[in-house]
Amino acid sequence: MKKILSDIQDGTFAKEFLLDMSPAGRQVHFKAMRKLASEHISEKVGEEVRSLYSWNNEEDKFINN
Repeated sequence: MKKILSDIQDGTFAKEFLLDMSPAGRQVHFKAMRKLASEHISEKVGEEVRSLYSWNNEEDKFINN
């Protein structure tokens, strides 16, 4: 956490972020982080839970609101 705070305070984070978001950076780091986050177990569980809600208009739901 101290390293992250230091990077924010000294501008390193902003510099790296802007470089990654530039056409030259092609969002390589950003896309890798999104892919990593999408594969997290909480995303898989969340998808299962959301599929149970009644607003999905399927017949065999366990939760009815």
